[in-house]
Amino acid sequence: MHSGGFEGNRDVSPTMPNYGLIATIAAVLRFNSSEIIQKAAKGGDPFAEFELGLAFEYGSDCEQDFERAFEWYAKAADRGHTVAEGNILAQHVLGQVSKWEPETVLAQLKKRAESGDIDAQSTLGLCYKHGYGTEVNYTEAALWFRRAAHGGLAMGQFNLGSLYYEGQGLQKDLALAAEWYTRAAQQREELALLRLGQMYQKGLGVELDLNRAVVLYSIAYRRGSVRAANHLGFMFKKGLGVKRDDSTAYELYLTSVNCAETPEAEENSSYRGTGYYWLGYMAENGEGVKRDLRTAKRWYGKGAACGQSNCVNALARLRSKADARRCRDGS
Repeated sequence: MHSGGFEGNRDVSPTMPNYGLIATIAAVLRFNSSEIIQKAAKGGDPFAEFELGLAFEYGSDCEQDFERAFEWYAKAADRGHTVAEGNILAQHVLGQVSKWEPETVLAQLKKRAESGDIDAQSTLGLCYKHGYGTEVNYTEAALWFRRAAHGGLAMGQFNLGSLYYEGQGLQKDLALAAEWYTRAAQQREELALLRLGQMYQKGLGVELDLNRAVVLYSIAYRRGSVRAANHLGFMFKKGLGVKRDDSTAYELYLTSVNCAETPEAEENSSYRGTGYYWLGYMAENGEGVKRDLRTAKRWYGKGAACGQSNCVNALARLRSKADARRCRDGS
């Protein structure tokens, strides 16, 4: 082992990128990939246009903007980028945009799914699960999710697991749900990591294992998951699987409300509202942060705007106390 210096002849596994070397070169050259991608996209490169579409969809290196994501995907699709076409269809099904009629989206998804496109198979399953462009049909949803799952698609495995978890179109079976979630989580699929973490946290279909839950949430968090930050905040707040640490919990909840949403998540507003509640609660009680009722009210107010019932009740309680105080002072 050498203590320093660049080893020009060092063997590197052909299947394992030398991330240390890449990081060093990038730092030396002050490499700015975003700048290169943006310039290429403006010049009409479909690969770069697709990357900008992804950036806007997921809010990476820019503010999340589904409309602009669609615009860049459309440009890439016009130049023959087939994955961009699939992402546009998925955007419609997920409710991010509504440029095309649902029936048109469904027809295009069917064509792609029947040709063996596993991403389209999973998205088509969502159409049947939620009644997008067609009637709700859980049996048909299960058929397409299963095809995608057996094709190795992590999102298809997650979606199939969800049907077993919810008992929709398939007999409710938490053990089978956990099995499919595990397959997807092994591919680091964010939503599977979170759902499987919840199952280990609560002992649903698997043996209760708080440590495993924390590990799964942490892997999702390393992937930039807003929802994982919310889960981890709760684990640190309650001391579940980790030593209780209110300061860390507060910072995690801050992260959970200040970052871009996960496009595929169906319960984003619920998660964000929960984050606002705990931030308000901790500010109100001086847990993990200096006690500050004004800050608490601000967080509760944001949560109430999301329809979070605990925040609505907390605001009403604080206002009631303030009114009672004013009455006493006035008398």
